[in-house]
Amino acid sequence: MFDINKLADYAQIEIEKFAVLHQEENFYAFSIDESLLCLNSEEKFKEILQSYQQNYPNRYNSAEIIESVRNNTGDWKYQGFAELTDENGFDSDAYAKHYDMDEDEQETSKYALAMNELIRVLLERRAFDSLMKTDNFVANRVEHNY
Repeated sequence: MFDINKLADYAQIEIEKFAVLHQEENFYAFSIDESLLCLNSEEKFKEILQSYQQNYPNRYNSAEIIESVRNNTGDWKYQGFAELTDENGFDSDAYAKHYDMDEDEQETSKYALAMNELIRVLLERRAFDSLMKTDNFVANRVEHNY
């Protein structure tokens, strides 16, 4: 069973510790990806995109692909800056069940509902105020399907 308050306490502490080390960056997004807490900044997005464009000059030029890189936590510099564990209120068994569900079922799984609630609580607590954020900063949960 997920313990939202315990998860929120843990996530908020981790976000605040992270913010101290990254005061010069402008963050545009926070996501929960599986059990990973993820952040990305405008500065790191530009670095990653530039690297991709140099290494694959014909692949990362369209607006659609650039937007995909911007929003894909797998391309983010700070994917997994912290991880939710059973010890801090996560339910890895519920996540395993969620992962094996079809897409329609995933929308209302225990995991999905808990992580959506965790995002809501973090926003309500203003947990991201320690970060320098863009005006269009988003906090969400992303699905990790292959």
